[in-house]
Amino acid sequence: MALGPSLDLTQAGHHPGLGLPMKTTLLLVTEWKVMHAEPWLGTTAACSALPLDQRWVPAQVPGDVHLDYERAGLIADPFFGTNHDHCRWMEDWDYWYRTDLTPPTPGPGQRLHLLFEGLDVFATVYLNGKEIGKNQNMFTPLRVDVTDHVQPGSNRLEVCLASPVSPPGRLPSPEVRGYGNPLRLQVRKAQSCYGWNITPRLVTIGIWKPVSWVLVDAAEIADVFIGTVAVRPDGTAELEALVELKHNHGAPGPLAVELTVAGQTRTVQFAGDPAGGRHVERFVVPQAKLWWPHNHGAQPLYDWTATLRRDSQELDRRSGRFGIRTVTLIQEPAADGTTSFILAVNGRKIFLKGMNWTPVDAIYARINDARYRELLDATKAANINALRVWGGGIYEHDSFYARCDELGILVTHDFMFACGCYPQDAEFLAEARREAEFQVRRLRHFACVAAWFGDNENDVLADLSFNYPAYRHNRLSKEILRDVVRAHAPLTPYVPTSPYSPSVYDQNSPLEGDCHLWAHGQSYKAELFAGSRPRMVTEIGHMGMPDLAVIERFVSPDQRWPIWNEEYLTHGSDCTRLDRRGLLWSMFQSIQARGWEEPTSLADLITKMQQLHSEASQYWIELYAGQPECWGIFLWSLSDCWPQISPAYIAYPFHPKPALTAVRDAYARVMR
Repeated sequence: MALGPSLDLTQAGHHPGLGLPMKTTLLLVTEWKVMHAEPWLGTTAACSALPLDQRWVPAQVPGDVHLDYERAGLIADPFFGTNHDHCRWMEDWDYWYRTDLTPPTPGPGQRLHLLFEGLDVFATVYLNGKEIGKNQNMFTPLRVDVTDHVQPGSNRLEVCLASPVSPPGRLPSPEVRGYGNPLRLQVRKAQSCYGWNITPRLVTIGIWKPVSWVLVDAAEIADVFIGTVAVRPDGTAELEALVELKHNHGAPGPLAVELTVAGQTRTVQFAGDPAGGRHVERFVVPQAKLWWPHNHGAQPLYDWTATLRRDSQELDRRSGRFGIRTVTLIQEPAADGTTSFILAVNGRKIFLKGMNWTPVDAIYARINDARYRELLDATKAANINALRVWGGGIYEHDSFYARCDELGILVTHDFMFACGCYPQDAEFLAEARREAEFQVRRLRHFACVAAWFGDNENDVLADLSFNYPAYRHNRLSKEILRDVVRAHAPLTPYVPTSPYSPSVYDQNSPLEGDCHLWAHGQSYKAELFAGSRPRMVTEIGHMGMPDLAVIERFVSPDQRWPIWNEEYLTHGSDCTRLDRRGLLWSMFQSIQARGWEEPTSLADLITKMQQLHSEASQYWIELYAGQPECWGIFLWSLSDCWPQISPAYIAYPFHPKPALTAVRDAYARVMR
């Protein structure tokens, strides 16, 4: 959903056609350069035989230093062979971005702000040599008033991104433990970039989202959120429009917001413009056109607009789209002692024909709207009606959720905490709250976002793998994140973790909540799968080989058979060196469990694993969709983030495996 105009430079600071100031956002388009430096030494001191001026290389913003250094010939493609190992040196250094620019001139009564939508990760911003702002979270923006810091003519803007493996002020603690190196648990950035069994160890660094100038008046619209309170039996929908204002500077004064929702216009009066100005307006829409998952109905989206004025002067405008729908999570006890776990949309129980969504590129700055569209269109074509955004990745860009709204794809969303016992100190929890508030407020606008989960597997692994069962009582997921959802999206269900079984000790119990079912190397018809009667399966997967064309993208010609070499292992097992042969060996075990002969060539391995992948997918869909108490299955996972061997259904960058066709056909037969 788009929020507010982005006018071209000729309109900076002025109302189109009237010559009056209004809020204006201008994308900062300039030439950047970047250099690496020893921590804390900056750009002018070093122990180096190379003159420091020769370290600078051209940079792209938005971008990532790995892309810049690859373009400059300083590193090889990190996605081929073991090249990612050879660029690990990059994570140890600070990176300095620099550009010289001329800022726009604010109109009368305006001030000039600088907005960084995403800084990855430990950022300090300097303007003309003076520190003007800091941010230590990849998932939150930084906006700074620079009116008193700019000078006439050229200005030098610099951003220092400190080493992402040296979190400022964070010390190791034995209670902070988890999958891989526990250092990642101290850093608020995508967890899987520190190395996972589905991603390379490629610790991203960069100004990874756009930078803009914002010319602001005394007050602006902070947010407008249209929520569906209820849908009556006669088809009438009750809506609440929350209007929030932000005071920027100057003396408070009376304000008016002209608000149009689904064709109905109201004027809302504010006595002043103090920080946190807030108003809720009720609307009733007769014969409302409801938003549905694509296999249950249409996806109509209504328009809204809001214009902020003081007297006759327009200060700000926002606009967007919304869907009218209700979502509830039904958890009711049954006579057999189990508890249901059912997502209902507009009062109708929905069987979630799901798929896990993991990062679609290991270099997050490279993810764009075209990639979202390609993958999400393929999602709907495969009859998938729900995606689970996994907690080891990123909160996706707005265009991802907007496309899900258009296609009728539900989203259940983890907060970005995964497979670990996270810090519980006040500083960390305050940063987690700030992150959650920003993301929940941003994503509550999208009809597709149907539920929030506090994390991925933190509680269950704390018990089973990390020898810390008491972590299930942590404040992060049981209090901080829960309270944020209650405050800012109170009609959206919240579940503290996934998997989650609240009333029994086993957090992965099939008797309630959701389950993760994994058994690499066993038959896909093993008792773990065939004998389970879960309420919902939110992770389940089977290894599947990509086509030869994908393998050629990451394995040298002389290393392609047999597969027991470093290039295969790091692209198909675990580049953190924890499991080494584990996942690759499981393919041969599953082939044996199927009763087939061991593969004698790469082509033979590809054929057998692609067939197994397809068979397992079809079997699991039919098994769990056929159980009346089960209301969803989320296969693992839609797509890879780099060329590899994995359970994904689309190999990187876009090579669908045969199993995706099996998913399409099996889901087509599910009529729940």
